Amino acid sequence: MTVGIATFDQLVASGGKRRFDTVSLPVCGLTFRIRSLLERELSDYQAAISSARDDKQRQIRLKVANRQFIALCLVDGDGNPIVPLSDIGKLAELDAADSSHLYDACAAHCGINKQELDALTKNSEETTPSDSPTS
Repeated sequence: MTVGIATFDQLVASGGKRRFDTVSLPVCGLTFRIRSLLERELSDYQAAISSARDDKQRQIRLKVANRQFIALCLVDGDGNPIVPLSDIGKLAELDAADSSHLYDACAAHCGINKQELDALTKNSEETTPSDSPTS
């Protein structure tokens, strides 16, 4: 069996379809529906985490990054987000075992891993300018 090489048009035509899964939390026992993210949504999320003007702002963004990611992925039966933007902070009061399990399930479903996000946050640290010019 010969596998053909796909074209750009085929790649673009294959995108934009949401995938859904369910996850049961180990402590509270509730089951939630999660959705995949579009590349644009994931890039917007990553840009929001990594763009900070100073250390204090970076710390604030990193503290809420997991909750924001979970909120992006949690949906109802129709695929609509269930976490109101104004209530994302309430996710800070979840049992850590449940929130970690939910975060890991969302990340796996979206095709990213913790190491990638760790690298992203480390790369967001401000770099010290060099005294020597670049060539």
